[in-house]
Amino acid sequence: AHTAHPQQCPRGNLVGWHWSQLPATKSLEVTFTEWSNEGFEPVASKTVEIPGCELAPHDMAMTDNCIVLQINALSMDPLPFLANLKGPAACLSMDGRAPVNAWIFPRPTSKNQFEPFSVDVPACFSIHFSHGYEDEITGNIVTFFSGWPPSDSKDFLGAWGGFAPDFIQIPPTFLWRLEIDPKERKTISLDIAPGSQNVCTEHMLVHPNFITKRAQNVYGTASNLIGDSSPPNGYVRLQVETGSTKRLQKGQKNEEVDAYWFGTRYFTSEPIIVPKEGGDPNNENDAYLLGIVRDASNRKNFLSIFDLQQNLRNGPIAKVWLKSGVPNGIHGCFAKDSKGGPSVFC
Repeated sequence: AHTAHPQQCPRGNLVGWHWSQLPATKSLEVTFTEWSNEGFEPVASKTVEIPGCELAPHDMAMTDNCIVLQINALSMDPLPFLANLKGPAACLSMDGRAPVNAWIFPRPTSKNQFEPFSVDVPACFSIHFSHGYEDEITGNIVTFFSGWPPSDSKDFLGAWGGFAPDFIQIPPTFLWRLEIDPKERKTISLDIAPGSQNVCTEHMLVHPNFITKRAQNVYGTASNLIGDSSPPNGYVRLQVETGSTKRLQKGQKNEEVDAYWFGTRYFTSEPIIVPKEGGDPNNENDAYLLGIVRDASNRKNFLSIFDLQQNLRNGPIAKVWLKSGVPNGIHGCFAKDSKGGPSVFC
């Protein structure tokens, strides 16, 4: 199977990975590949084995030289699935209090090749990475990911079944900052990202030119600013390098966050950041945020467009209503054909 999260390196290559499960050794074989942005030709590839990994991670972080995979404390009992008693997700179980592992690999095209290694990370559950970079002063690897705090949850995704998710049972999703020292091969810190206290958010991303750089702004869907678990009905901008690290009590609103809320019975999908044509690629704000929003009362959807040179709280600069309702979607891309024709949003 191939990851749903290939990433475009600012230097040009598309980086992705596919994996095969090795049941006999309870390991995972992973092949990282980089493709050229011209002709989609493979440039370099590298295959590694991750011991003790029973289930493939969902996403990766990438820097100029490294790839980071975080292995959550998950296990699977395949017998109920093989007996047609449960679906595959229902056969998964998790330990929300167990430490997890972060594996660091050299990118296939990196001149700095090294033996892959893992570090212990305090208990958490990672979902999606927004970006990563190598600190130019310390040399440490810094990544940002959406995920759950430590919990007593054992039933992975069980609260997501049925007519609607049971948010009483679902942990709140926050943006986390993980820093790893590759020389000492240890975790330096894991904490809620600066500027993100009590912000329940998911599907985080940055300007595409900052995937492997120190980004000031991280964007995502927003559920609330009080540390609760609830459906997403807005978008948020988090300043993860200069934002406040002040601790907030659960239920206390984060008043410093730039966010926009569409209102009751509106639900937001994963956004996409699109650089402005002819804009400055080194200016994070010289771009648009695009996101599909569901108007559940009228059973219709629209494309919301935000100008990132303005505050999100000012609202979208345009809404493009679709002719009919569409299912809630995730993991999209933006492309423009070589003839300068209409844009494609998917």
